[in-house]
Amino acid sequence: MRKQQGATFLTWVAGAGVVIFVFISAIKIFPVYLEFYTVRSLVDRVAQESAANTTTQQIRRKVDDFMIVNSLDSFSANDFKVVQVEGKNNVRALEIYYEVRKHWVANIDFLMTFNYSKELGAASDT
Repeated sequence: MRKQQGATFLTWVAGAGVVIFVFISAIKIFPVYLEFYTVRSLVDRVAQESAANTTTQQIRRKVDDFMIVNSLDSFSANDFKVVQVEGKNNVRALEIYYEVRKHWVANIDFLMTFNYSKELGAASDT
């Protein structure tokens, strides 16, 4: 007599459950990372277009314009900060730090933190 080969019904159900778990997680997380890459390109673009002596108001106006164009409604220009770079005189950077809490299942949430900064005028100096 030959032995049976192959997966049992329970193995197939468990495998399908793992695939569904990964798929739902990816569906929930993927848009948040897309939004972060949009914010990152916004910071890069504004930092590139801003000289070291650009005022904070001008930078906030540029950030606001980019947010309108890219439909970033969950942010405001106040979320972006112009900070002094440590260890460098008269060098400032545009910085953003934010957290996103994304509901997953029942009372389980994903909490993702994002932090990015770029020196003002850095790309145009090279």
